[in-house]
Amino acid sequence: MACFLTVVGLPGEGGKCGPPPDIENGDILSFQLKQYPQGAMLKYKCASFYILKGPEQITCTDGQWTNPPVCLAACTASEEDMDRNNIKLKRRGERKLYLKSGDFVEFDCKIGHVQDPASSPFRVQCMDGTLEYPRLCLEKK
Repeated sequence: MACFLTVVGLPGEGGKCGPPPDIENGDILSFQLKQYPQGAMLKYKCASFYILKGPEQITCTDGQWTNPPVCLAACTASEEDMDRNNIKLKRRGERKLYLKSGDFVEFDCKIGHVQDPASSPFRVQCMDGTLEYPRLCLEKK
């Protein structure tokens, strides 16, 4: 005859969590402790121009924190990068533009240049700090 024993911990017993995980470009919105009770919940916030992806809040469950969010980086459309690709912002007179991850921006060829039919799209999306600039704006002949 085999006998099995399962030990079930009571809430708050043995299910404590250590310090919560750090996230890059983000912070916890409360003072951090060395230990947290079972069921404790903490909220994260990202730095300016970063977007929170995932749950805003984590929970201490059975001695482990639930998965934290990540902070997606912003993109910068700078005049130097646009000059290098012979493009300009379609609707702005600014020299630099900051975009949140997931935002779209449209470009045009600079004056004196035309879009090559084989070029990449001129409406591009910021994806976690990466902005794929349109290529192949050729000089008018």
